[in-house]
Amino acid sequence: MKAKVLIAALLLVAGCSKNTPADVAASAATNAKDAATASALATALTNKDKNAPPTPCETDFSARDAADIFTGPATLNRSAMNAALGEDENGCGLGGSDAFIDFSIHAKPPMQGDNKQTYQTLTSLHDPKGAPLSGVGDKAMWFDVHDSNVPGMNEFDTIAIKGETLCLADLHFKKGADGDKAITPARGEELAKKLGALCNKSFAARGG
Repeated sequence: MKAKVLIAALLLVAGCSKNTPADVAASAATNAKDAATASALATALTNKDKNAPPTPCETDFSARDAADIFTGPATLNRSAMNAALGEDENGCGLGGSDAFIDFSIHAKPPMQGDNKQTYQTLTSLHDPKGAPLSGVGDKAMWFDVHDSNVPGMNEFDTIAIKGETLCLADLHFKKGADGDKAITPARGEELAKKLGALCNKSFAARGG
């Protein structure tokens, strides 16, 4: 599981498949010593994503949709840790190396079972406990800052449902000054609404 999470985190620094390998390498490399790693990652992504279905970051969003969450430029990425198993097109990422949003949108049938029950399970078992969030989907909850499953990062989550469609918007940001500077100073319900706006836009893109 740890390996899977680390692979997902690495993929989140690369650009969408519509970019050329050179574009992906340039966006992944933060300095010269990262160029070789970025180039290898770009090649792997190009091969993996050939003929792959579009993700929400390619159909629902633009980088502007995250402009009031990140203090710097945001890249739209193909990979998401929350994407349903075998259904990579359900998820994507927005952000950069110091902070990113792991986003996923699940409509039946890609998510097995009843998404209303899945929403209930996710929100009731979440640690820390959440608070209700109005104006997002049919109902939504937000969950305050806690340890991320990505090493060295914090996490802040919004989970929403509209009809049978489930949305997860998880903001991961580095612990310490770099992570705090990479995202808006807003916290609590104000930050939850910013993440919830992504869910609402994706719901709308699917006719919800």
